[in-house]
Amino acid sequence: MHTRVVLSLVALLSSGPLIASDKTAILAVVHHWVDSFNKGDSASALATCADESAIIDDVPPYQWHGAGACKAWYNDLSAFLKKNEMAFDNSTIDKVRNFEVTGDRAYAVVSATFSTKVKDAPQTEKGIWTFAMKKGGQGWQITGWTWTPAAPSK
Repeated sequence: MHTRVVLSLVALLSSGPLIASDKTAILAVVHHWVDSFNKGDSASALATCADESAIIDDVPPYQWHGAGACKAWYNDLSAFLKKNEMAFDNSTIDKVRNFEVTGDRAYAVVSATFSTKVKDAPQTEKGIWTFAMKKGGQGWQITGWTWTPAAPSK
């Protein structure tokens, strides 16, 4: 019994730096996505996504899944912005709200702000961005996300 408790304690204590390291790496991927998107570098942003992914967002058609889902989302977002005379301005990660790592899978919830211009008038939307990630040969990659506006759409 004593040996089992000691081994459990050793495993728990030794997992701390691994989780902290994973958290840093995962949040670096999220920030890379945001920074690349803010710069208009879609190729760099999309490289953070796993080929097989799932996305739910408040842009029609509202869901994308399977191979190439991130790129399909990006194309649909671009078309939506153009159709509605909108321009993407900037996005920021405001606060990490929840974070979990289990083996090669991770879950991160952040509050975020998206800024756009609608017919040159600035608008902001605050919300919750939830990411699912998987660690593979290329490191951590986004396998899915959801965007939930903080307030209902008008």
